Amino acid sequence: MERRLSSLDGWRGVAILLVFARHYFLTNNVHLFWIRAAAGLASAGWVGVDLFFVLSGFLITGILLDTRGHKRYFPNFYARRTLRIFPLYYGVLLLALALTPLLHLQWRPADVTHFLYVGNIAIQSDPSLMGIKPWLNLDALWSLAVEEQFYLIWPLVVLFIADRRALRWIAGFMGIALLLRIALLVLPAGHAFEWNYKVLPMRADGLLCGAAAAILFRPGTAAEGARRLRWPAWIAGAGIATILICDHRLEFHSALSSVIVFPCLGILFARLLLIALRDGSWAYRIGKTGWLRFFGRYSYGMYIFHRLINTIGLMRWLQEHTGSLVLGGVLYVILMLALTIVAAVLSYELYERHFLKLKRRFSYSAEMAAPAGSRP
Repeated sequence: MERRLSSLDGWRGVAILLVFARHYFLTNNVHLFWIRAAAGLASAGWVGVDLFFVLSGFLITGILLDTRGHKRYFPNFYARRTLRIFPLYYGVLLLALALTPLLHLQWRPADVTHFLYVGNIAIQSDPSLMGIKPWLNLDALWSLAVEEQFYLIWPLVVLFIADRRALRWIAGFMGIALLLRIALLVLPAGHAFEWNYKVLPMRADGLLCGAAAAILFRPGTAAEGARRLRWPAWIAGAGIATILICDHRLEFHSALSSVIVFPCLGILFARLLLIALRDGSWAYRIGKTGWLRFFGRYSYGMYIFHRLINTIGLMRWLQEHTGSLVLGGVLYVILMLALTIVAAVLSYELYERHFLKLKRRFSYSAEMAAPAGSRP
């Protein structure tokens, strides 16, 4: 099991590279055709967040299914999640507070929402909360808030509906999410696309599809689960292909994405994940690729660090001093990727891993242990 789950690390690496490409290819300020074409492809990199959601839903639900009979089901789960997520998340926020006099950061009372994991909701009424002027960019924290809110609810759901009937419940939850997204699009509510993209329960499709994959995977094999999702995945793929043909892009700020793309991506990635757990499959081989697994190992830190500091000024400086928008833009992307990797590796090896060692104090009994290789 551990060996098979390790193949998911590579797909976590794919997810972070997609997100990075989305954010940096679109801001390189270069207008050559081939670079804009690459940026057009990279603009769909936001789907990397959906892949993260499916992976999280699968791994978390798997742990909950495997340990729901344990007497410390809730305390151990939340202790282990806290040790994985909080040290880096709050470490970054507290470090920013400490450096406020040096960086002249302009904190406001509403910024406390980031400390409470509700920043994804607060920014709907005040988009300026996505950053702390003049340097700090907290936009990426919205998806971590979505996952943390999911963790508060989902263990209780799994405890009571952890058999095959849970698939019906998941389908029902996805239906409710769809109806809410449609209602936001129809009703005169501002920022409907942002509400649908960044707030639960509207954004639950990926997490729920990952949970469904975990339920399908547990009783038998990954191959059996993948077969059960074959036709839903073909239909989902056809839906996304139709949108690409008609709209020539895949953008979350659209009614088509709110209604069709979000659930379709969840279904496609859930089947991809189950294929990746099948020894020898094409998705398994990609997931076991060494350099992708490297990115997967440090993906949490990369996700937090990759846009943390506003670096547009650095891009302009490089373009001015190289005398070329193209060379300066390319150097900017390469430099930001390198700095992101260095920051994530140092953070994990020198800081986060010491907290992860404490997870042993909240281990489950041998017969109920969550797969060690999952490392969600």
